[in-house]
Amino acid sequence: MNYRLIVKDRATQDLRQLANYILVNGNADVAVKFLNAAEVTFEQLAKTPGMGKLIQLVVSRLGEIRQWRIKDFNDYLIFYRIQDTTVEILRVFHGARDLADVLSELDEEF
Repeated sequence: MNYRLIVKDRATQDLRQLANYILVNGNADVAVKFLNAAEVTFEQLAKTPGMGKLIQLVVSRLGEIRQWRIKDFNDYLIFYRIQDTTVEILRVFHGARDLADVLSELDEEF
């Protein structure tokens, strides 16, 4: 069963910012590959949403938040939640970020 996929606006903004950073500091081909890999990974999560690691750092009012790495770009993390038959992509961050800060940002935004 495929879950319905929702990519929140903030996650789309994150992807654009990260791709722009890669473009400026790397090259256009890598930035395009990054965006394509994110899309493939989102589709993979829609097929198998439970594969992501459940985040236990803080209790979120959003419920259970999971994380998964972007395929072939392991330094970039997708934060998402599963609700009924929907997978919501909440944010996408570089893995060097402090996860406690990331999760507190999620709670503030939603």
